[in-house]
Amino acid sequence: MDKIDITFFVPCFNEEKNIVKTLENIINSVGNIKYEILVCDDGSKDNTKEIVKNYINREKKNIILYENDKNLGIGFSYFKYSLEAKGEYYMLINGDNVEPSITIKKIINEKGKADIIIPYFGTEDRRTLIRKFISHLFTFVINLISFNSIKYYNGPVLHKTENVRLYRSKTYGYGYQAELITTLLMSDKSYLQVQVINT
Repeated sequence: MDKIDITFFVPCFNEEKNIVKTLENIINSVGNIKYEILVCDDGSKDNTKEIVKNYINREKKNIILYENDKNLGIGFSYFKYSLEAKGEYYMLINGDNVEPSITIKKIINEKGKADIIIPYFGTEDRRTLIRKFISHLFTFVINLISFNSIKYYNGPVLHKTENVRLYRSKTYGYGYQAELITTLLMSDKSYLQVQVINT
C-alpha cells in the first residue's frame, strides 16, 4: 500500500448543501499528494450521510465515512478520528465549504517546512465584523496567557498526525485547536504561519 501523506478530517453537522463542494475542494487541491479523507457525520438530522455515501460510491475516491449517533462536538471528533488516520499529516477541513481550493493548496504546499502550519486571514478576512471581533479577542487572550504571537488559532491547521495523538487536547469545544497549538509550542515544536483567504 502506498504511503499516505495527508489525512483530511472533515466534520459535518447538517451540511447536505455544502459537503460535496467541500470534498471537491480537497480533491482539486491535492495534486500528486497521496491522501485520504475521513468524513465524520456528527449526528446530522438532514441527508448529509446519504449524500456522502452516494459520493463515495460514485467517485471511488479514498474517502471513509464515520457516523456519530449523536452530536459529540468538533474537538471530540477531531481527536477521536486522528487515531484512524493513516497519513503522516492531519488537517481539518470544515464540512461547510469555507475553505476554497486555493486556501487548502496554499497550506499543504508548506508541508514539511514546520511541525505546524497555521493559517490566518489577515487582510483577506471575509467574515462579518462581529465574527472578526470575537476572533481577535479570543486570539488576544490566548496569546496573553501563553506568551505566544499566533495570528489565528482556529481553522485548517496542518499538523503531524503523531503530534495530534500525543498532545491531544482535553477541550472538546471550539477551543481544542488553541489548546493543542499552545501545548505543542510549549514542547518546542516548530510552526509557520500562512495567510489564506476564506469564503
